[in-house]
Amino acid sequence: MGHIIDLPTELLASVFLALQEETSTQWLRVLLVCRRWYEVACSASALWTKFSFDERRSHQVFGEFLRRSDKLPLDISLDVQREDCEAVFDIVRPSASQLRSLSVVFLPSQIDCVQRYLEDHAFSGSIVNLVLHCLASEAPRLLLRPPSLPALRSLRAIQVLPRPRQAVFHSVTFFELVQLWHVIHTEEGVAQYDLLTTLGDFPGVERLILRDALPPCMSFADIRMDPVALPSMCAMEMYETIEDIKFFLHHVTLPESARLTVVARVAEGMWEPDVGGVFLAILPENREKTLPMVSRATALRLFAGHTEQGALTLSGGTDVQALAAEPDWSLVLPDCGDILALSVGTALEELSLIAHATSLVHLELHIAPHILLFHTDWRAVLAPFVRVRRLLVGSQWPAEGVVGALYHHTDVLPELEILELCLGELPVVSQDEPLPPPDADVAPRRIERVVIVQGDHIPAPFVEGSLIGSMLRAGRFEFKLSRCSACHVRERVVEGGGRAVYDDGSALEQDEESSS
Repeated sequence: MGHIIDLPTELLASVFLALQEETSTQWLRVLLVCRRWYEVACSASALWTKFSFDERRSHQVFGEFLRRSDKLPLDISLDVQREDCEAVFDIVRPSASQLRSLSVVFLPSQIDCVQRYLEDHAFSGSIVNLVLHCLASEAPRLLLRPPSLPALRSLRAIQVLPRPRQAVFHSVTFFELVQLWHVIHTEEGVAQYDLLTTLGDFPGVERLILRDALPPCMSFADIRMDPVALPSMCAMEMYETIEDIKFFLHHVTLPESARLTVVARVAEGMWEPDVGGVFLAILPENREKTLPMVSRATALRLFAGHTEQGALTLSGGTDVQALAAEPDWSLVLPDCGDILALSVGTALEELSLIAHATSLVHLELHIAPHILLFHTDWRAVLAPFVRVRRLLVGSQWPAEGVVGALYHHTDVLPELEILELCLGELPVVSQDEPLPPPDADVAPRRIERVVIVQGDHIPAPFVEGSLIGSMLRAGRFEFKLSRCSACHVRERVVEGGGRAVYDDGSALEQDEESSS
């Protein structure tokens, strides 16, 4: 077996490159191993194309990095808050034509310097990815000239609001704004919502991310806002407070094909969902116009419980298969505090007001066992959805409420074909013989296919011997074994009273033995 010292030059350089990807600057230690490693590393230009500069690095070392890059594209991060900004940019200038990615951390007093270099086409003309981070408590504005940044495709701004000067940025397709605490200003004597104006100057944006970027506009009664259309938008993510999100979405029009992800937080004080609504507190009244992807949904998925998806999540779309992973839109409330049950109850009542009830064919209501909905009128919740053909409900308590509504009211979900009951954390309690229906004068509800989801390995229950089963008559009962709170991981099917079998073909008893 050969020694690492005998590796060919090209292979040794590849090892150094892999080390650089994993350790940032720690790879520089290979220069101290031996003369050959030093020479190989110095001659491998790709090793010198990424560099992070701050007050700990000398200007001489920075210049040597750029020299050794040998005209390859550069990915440079500059932290100039404790440096002479102009001196650092002058080191980069001879290699400016190689710049592809540039990240700059600076102080408000250095904005003019940063702006001057970015407006110089000879310096910034090759930049594709730009990150601007101003260390300020209030976000200042930084003016950019689109003709000076013709190659720019991605722009990320932290605590600074980039504004195009005299033209618009048609080239930028990715735009992220973070922590813009104060961007309300007076322009031509009229108060403007500056962020909206800025977004209008980036008509080619396909993906937009807002993180604490919306200012507290609700308290400004004299703010004038002109609606902004984003015709190229494919995906928009928002991580803001409930009040600011609704305010923003009221004034931004997205194309029907855009994907929308909203993570909403309560700004201050106690939230009262019974007063302002839950998801309707986020969605604007003009959503039919501004958010067409919401109203066109034919499938909805409500997820309620303290999980990785948040305390309360509502997703919608037209593709049932992608509903869990990539919905057309998603509204997330990470924390509802002590009023989660009240929030869930209100959210259930809002469902038929958010999507067109008569267009919905698929409905999922994943509700954790600890959320007790004692006062929910399930008939009122489900009655508007006259075309729903598949309904998923979890856990046991909501499942019993839903089945009870279907049993007592045959006009509820008249086209229902598949009923899936997610009983994952509580096994079905059943007897060995069929239970009579709760009301002797009411026949069990006939449903073609009933699916029971369990979270354990116990044998399939005798469904007809349970309260839920006494209210249903199914053409067949199927069973799924779920390993997560959202179900749908593994399946097992029971046909004609046979034993349960997993989707890999193994018998239930065998799986139990192996797990024990």
